Amino acid sequence: MLPQSARRSSAPTAAERARTLLEFASSAVLDIRGADLTARPGLPPQVACALRPDGSVAVLVGRESALHRMTALARDPLTAELDCVDVAPVAMPHRIRGRLQAQGLLSRSPGEDPAGLFPPGRGPAHGEGVLLRLDLDHLALEDLWGSECCVAPDEVAAAAPDPVAGEEAGLLQHLAEAHADQLLVLGAQALDHPVGPPGWTAADRLREVRPVALDRRGLRVRLLGTDPGTALDARFEFHRPVRHCAELPEAMHRLFAPARATAPTLGGPPHDA
Repeated sequence: MLPQSARRSSAPTAAERARTLLEFASSAVLDIRGADLTARPGLPPQVACALRPDGSVAVLVGRESALHRMTALARDPLTAELDCVDVAPVAMPHRIRGRLQAQGLLSRSPGEDPAGLFPPGRGPAHGEGVLLRLDLDHLALEDLWGSECCVAPDEVAAAAPDPVAGEEAGLLQHLAEAHADQLLVLGAQALDHPVGPPGWTAADRLREVRPVALDRRGLRVRLLGTDPGTALDARFEFHRPVRHCAELPEAMHRLFAPARATAPTLGGPPHDA
């Protein structure tokens, strides 16, 4: 699913991708390495994460959670593992888009107000949640752009999350529900493009097109053929990257216009990240 090398310059950096996934993951699970399961029974708990300016991760957990109790009782920071998974908000084959795995030292963060880092609705209610501190020493990333075995924590701290990420889920769901016909036309144009792969060049074999991902640089869609096993990703670049969501309507209008100036890039068959 990687874009062609000629278009690689348009890809976000690994640090940008990692920060976006860290802060906007569909799910984030934090566990303490070697934890006594009598102290932390069941599955590792879901958490919400935000990056501080110093590169540490603010982890919002429930006040009554085992993570909070274990961290409060520990004399020294605990070795912890964070697993963030990104799932497409629209139903389709191979729905997992990315995964970020991080390791570091977990400690208390007394006196810090969650409201300064987390908007309402993320994680436990602010009155019921407390902040922990995760100092990162390793990050590994796998997503639709590729794999990065080692992403530097300081580079992630310096990077900005994608400005579209907070609105992406609702926008993709709207595209899938209200603009299926336009997506089908877009997919047919991708298959008609000269860079289309051998064996799938006829638009009439296209059954459905689902929106996979939206970011400041463009839109990725998944082309589904009449054969249930036939699927292909195509990415369409905006005429210029958007700086905030208010610029998306113009960018999307240009993208769907018949006389589109940008050409799609096609990747291989999709797979779960």
